[in-house]
Amino acid sequence: MSFNKIIISSFTFAILTGCASTGVIPMDQDSYMIGKKDGSPGLGVSLSNKAAVYAEANTFCRSKGLEVQTLNVVTTAAAVAQLGSTELHFKCVPPGAN
Repeated sequence: MSFNKIIISSFTFAILTGCASTGVIPMDQDSYMIGKKDGSPGLGVSLSNKAAVYAEANTFCRSKGLEVQTLNVVTTAAAVAQLGSTELHFKCVPPGAN
């Protein structure tokens, strides 16, 4: 395999795996975390990545008859040779409790 094919294959793999979510991870005191790298190329913050993280959190909480309460959200912008990311720390609370 040539060097160019290795580079292209590595880049493609990084893009495809870079957009995977951690899924909902239980944290302390009934709180949860979701982290997701943004696989889209470019610079800046990807609003679609942030929206996808919130959609995943909403699906999780709604399955329990609850809604999302954001405790902390950290969005890291993409830069040269660095994928952006979104991390959401949240709780599921009764509707209207926010």
